[in-house]
Amino acid sequence: MQRAHKIRLNPTPQQTEYLRKACGVARFAFNWGLAEWKRQYEKGGKPSAYLLKKQFNAIKREQFPWVLDVSKCAVDTGFRNLDAAFKGFFRRCKNGDTKKGYPNFKSKKRSKLSFRMDGARVSVEGHWLKLERLDKPINMAEVLRFDGEIRSVTISAYAGHWYAAINVEVEPPEHKHPQESVGIDTGVKTLAVLSDGTRYENQVLLRSKLRKLKRLNRELSRRQEGSGRWNCTKKKLATLYRRIANKRLDYLHKMTTKIARTYRIIGVEDLNVAGMLHNHCLALSISDAGLGEIRRQLRYKSEWYGGTLVEVDRFFPSSRLCPMCGMVKSDLALSDRVFICECGYTCDRDLNAARNIEREALHLVNRGRSGFTDSLNGRGQDVRPLGAILDEASN
Repeated sequence: MQRAHKIRLNPTPQQTEYLRKACGVARFAFNWGLAEWKRQYEKGGKPSAYLLKKQFNAIKREQFPWVLDVSKCAVDTGFRNLDAAFKGFFRRCKNGDTKKGYPNFKSKKRSKLSFRMDGARVSVEGHWLKLERLDKPINMAEVLRFDGEIRSVTISAYAGHWYAAINVEVEPPEHKHPQESVGIDTGVKTLAVLSDGTRYENQVLLRSKLRKLKRLNRELSRRQEGSGRWNCTKKKLATLYRRIANKRLDYLHKMTTKIARTYRIIGVEDLNVAGMLHNHCLALSISDAGLGEIRRQLRYKSEWYGGTLVEVDRFFPSSRLCPMCGMVKSDLALSDRVFICECGYTCDRDLNAARNIEREALHLVNRGRSGFTDSLNGRGQDVRPLGAILDEASN
């Protein structure tokens, strides 16, 4: 299993020049391959990233000798990205998605600076990272936390700083979970409510800095694009976005790590976050909460600690379902924060949803172990009565 550790780098001016040159080589290889792909396709050929890479390597010493100043992995990165871009384009065409079209050329001003190195061409020792064709190692802000074989290192620049994402092949640890199962209800008002009553509040990090972000954006719009003051303001804006993102990731990593280490079976809702962002009244709050990132982290962390993440269907009425009588309250509004059933059951709305998600997750796990797949209809939903499902989940 591979784990990645992203570490901030402290390169010297000479090392920074090397990193920028490697990123430029990767961008040039991508643009050259894309132009050659178009030319060969118009002539009736069937180009591929692999064949274009062989063609580029055959002529690079004569036509592009400056690419030899950096590692060959920079060229490999460009053609690897080109292959991924066309695979995504062909997949979208097959699915009928025409929103994102043909791959575009990478811009020197707007494209992200990054390239990937093979694990055999790098070495890590303490706070130092040694790259191929670089005389001195680069200082790292912290020590690599994983012990194992290094498979790859991705060097990237973000908001004025350089980072190295080191992928290491490691064995998962032997871990024993203190508790068996939990259900998680994520939302905007409260970030996460667990079925045992634990709550994680929403930090609203982006919304709290919205006034400063607006001021910097107004300041950037008044500057002459490309001028010194425009670049200075742009750097301030990128630094602020980086701080907000780092604070959010720090909070989410601490929360998801604690949940993955505590519970063996974790039930979450399979929310359509991309579709929820079309609601312009809640788009900012949903993006600020990072609901999709929570599920992504829980997925690989539960696997790392030997647990199971169960994704409950997004149409499951977790908030509107009464666990006592099985009635679904169809008139429950978003403003109703307390669930009150006709049978007399009263509970907090989010806590009730988390408990229902836990029961449904346990039911799905037990059904998967038993192999009862004949109880599903054509859409994958359970055909058995709701009361029977609740009785089985509670036992």
